[in-house]
Amino acid sequence: MLNKIQHRNLNTYSVTPFDFFEEFSRNLFNDFKPNFIKTDIHETDNEYLVEAELPGIPKENIQVTYENGVLTISGQQQIDAVNEDKKGKLIRSERSLTSVQRQYLLENVKEDEIKASYSDGVLKVTLPKDSNKEIKKSISIE
Repeated sequence: MLNKIQHRNLNTYSVTPFDFFEEFSRNLFNDFKPNFIKTDIHETDNEYLVEAELPGIPKENIQVTYENGVLTISGQQQIDAVNEDKKGKLIRSERSLTSVQRQYLLENVKEDEIKASYSDGVLKVTLPKDSNKEIKKSISIE
């Protein structure tokens, strides 16, 4: 009798053996998945070019700030997953919100001339160098 009830519930909710492993792996590995922005930083005599991968994050959910010599890139991605059976009855609805942030120390920059663009999941930030800023400061010893 118990097997018939379980079998009927499996058919009603369209549960497969793979659903168990999907749920198990999602719970196990989501906690260890790195929320890390992969970045390339190029330096020339005149500027820094930062290329940061933010795939799947909409442009409006990305923030770029520069303060006290630190460039900060952050973003959020929300994923909504909805599964319905053939009759349209909701049987599972899941949501996840992922936030990422990285900071980079890039000093001697012309703050008013920083430019950023976003295309195909890659954020490009150009930071022109300020040659007038003093790189080293001598401190006299008393």
